[in-house]
Amino acid sequence: MGGGIPPNPAMERQYMNEKLWNKKYIFLIVVNTFSSFSFYMITTILSSHLVELGSSLSKAGIIVGLFSITALAVRPVTGYISDNWNKKNILIVSTVINGIAIIGYVSTSSFVVITLLRIMHGLFFALLSTAIVSIASEQMPKTRISEGIGYLGLGLIIASAVGPGVGTWIMQQYGMKYSFFAAALFSFLATLFMLIFEYKVRIERKSFKITFSDIVCTEALRNAFVGGIYSFGNGAIASFIVLYALEKGIAGVSIYFTVSALFMLAVRPLIGKIADQIYIGYIVYAGTALAAVSMIILANADSLPVIILSGALRAVGQGAAQPVLQAECVKKAGIERSGVAASTFYLGGDIGQGLGPIIGGVVAGMFGYASVFYVCVVLLVIAMIV
Repeated sequence: MGGGIPPNPAMERQYMNEKLWNKKYIFLIVVNTFSSFSFYMITTILSSHLVELGSSLSKAGIIVGLFSITALAVRPVTGYISDNWNKKNILIVSTVINGIAIIGYVSTSSFVVITLLRIMHGLFFALLSTAIVSIASEQMPKTRISEGIGYLGLGLIIASAVGPGVGTWIMQQYGMKYSFFAAALFSFLATLFMLIFEYKVRIERKSFKITFSDIVCTEALRNAFVGGIYSFGNGAIASFIVLYALEKGIAGVSIYFTVSALFMLAVRPLIGKIADQIYIGYIVYAGTALAAVSMIILANADSLPVIILSGALRAVGQGAAQPVLQAECVKKAGIERSGVAASTFYLGGDIGQGLGPIIGGVVAGMFGYASVFYVCVVLLVIAMIV
């Protein structure tokens, strides 16, 4: 069979190191997707469940909102934990506790217990979302981190588009508690994948002494700010687009979110392939400008097709820029600090997502819903300058 070029072990090892779609990386995508489904399947029905138990709507809103408040509060230390402890064990514990919390919501009628479960759920989901990016970054070739993080986030996009509908359908067909049981099952399936995940600890725990650089990645602050501006827009749109459409007499506006998810799903893999090869500013400037244009269109929309167009443009802009910004945080910080890089980036998103409805509500009350979207335009321009 002779005549061929003899294999070069060094070149073969280099090729393997450049391979993105390895077994471990695929496992982590599955874990991220299952974990995201477990979260999104109950997002739209938890408040209904609490009201059925006898809670007032305002009390239910506070309990549901505790998840985000807790995630925001613990986000700075999740990076430190991810960078200094065994990431596999972190993900196993987090997925198990998240599953237990979800089952707990429908296993008790005590609002005190449900409140504690909600806080616990927020804490460990924040830890999970940081650790999954950190451990996945270790499995990616250094030259393909933007592409790898782009694909990793696809599961979350799919879950956010499909999960609430699946949870609602199960509730309507079989009853409320079965939606929660199904959501918990997804979390436990993620645990199963992590249990068989082969992982060698890269970094041993250092000490209990924590410095500022252990909890905040200064190299990631600019990107976190820009990512936070996108999340501000997400929070504002989610809170006010339905009311805005009703005011204008436009029906069927919920399709805006479906179209956005589909376009974001399409653009992330494509951009990920180019992002590692060109100056990221080209992608971020173009994506942010496109998002700003989409907000101007939304502020002036007078029909459903125009609202859908704005959603598609925003999804393309955000879907291109946001994963690139996150990947750049990891590149700047280095793999050994990928946890704190991810947590710093997510911190910007958490703050933006929380401020969007609050500031948007004040602006809408004073100047109308369209003004909220113009505020987003101004912030996106500031993000481009930053």
